[in-house]
Amino acid sequence: QAHSRLLEVYRWDPLRSFLRSVFDLPELYHSADPIGGVYYNIFDGDFQDTLGWHFDRSNFSMNLILQTTPGAGGDFQYVTDSRPQISEMRRWTEVEEYIQPRIETPELFPGSLYLFAGSRSIHRVSPVTSGRRVNAIFTYVENEGARLNEYTLRKFFGRSEPRGSAKTPP
Repeated sequence: QAHSRLLEVYRWDPLRSFLRSVFDLPELYHSADPIGGVYYNIFDGDFQDTLGWHFDRSNFSMNLILQTTPGAGGDFQYVTDSRPQISEMRRWTEVEEYIQPRIETPELFPGSLYLFAGSRSIHRVSPVTSGRRVNAIFTYVENEGARLNEYTLRKFFGRSEPRGSAKTPP
């Protein structure tokens, strides 16, 4: 079993209890996923990395900002409780017209911890133009033993099995 400070924070039960209270959940568990339970998300300016507008599949997420790119993109942006309105729209141009005047961009610094209901609010990370934006993603689940689905694992990690497993090609 790997050991790191990030895993210590993720596995710290008072944090899980805090999240359960904040999101008013009867139960909350660590993800059973060996890849997507807790991980670093790195956006590199050399590649103009971004994460386009989307809704999350999970009801909430917790992100710890470790490194920012002030003035060089990498901004977390969202439109609060936008899913009902956007679900009625048929064209991306309608969505753009709706979200543009409503975009919120919180000022986040290294050490910022944000809790977010990403299934309710469309959000993105704007393109990074220089430097690196680094954050840690903590995945907790409402159903014990739950894991990320194959699509999500392939989309974000390029694989669906941990490195070194019999199912993962070299």
